[in-house]
Amino acid sequence: MAQQLNQAKSSEWHKRLRRFEGCDVTVARFCARERVTEPAFWYWRRKCADIRTAPQSSPRAFAPVDIIGGRSVSLRFPAGAVLELPDDRPDLIRVAIEALSGVPQSC
Repeated sequence: MAQQLNQAKSSEWHKRLRRFEGCDVTVARFCARERVTEPAFWYWRRKCADIRTAPQSSPRAFAPVDIIGGRSVSLRFPAGAVLELPDDRPDLIRVAIEALSGVPQSC
């Protein structure tokens, strides 16, 4: 039971930290909006960074997309991956970003 609570809390904080990375606000403002303390934010940010650097057991799945000829938008990710999508399909670009980040883009 305790391990389930820890996993739920960890998952909640991973999502919260991804939301923070997608927003252009200060830590103090973000914490106030999320109703969490700044020390808790920094603790979980450090803890999640440690987890992120550990090897992952399974690769992420990608949602299928239709590629249409014409001009494209290149999305470059920190790990070096490049994804090209048609520039006239902002819905595909949003889906790709959400699928890769695991978090809906709300900010």
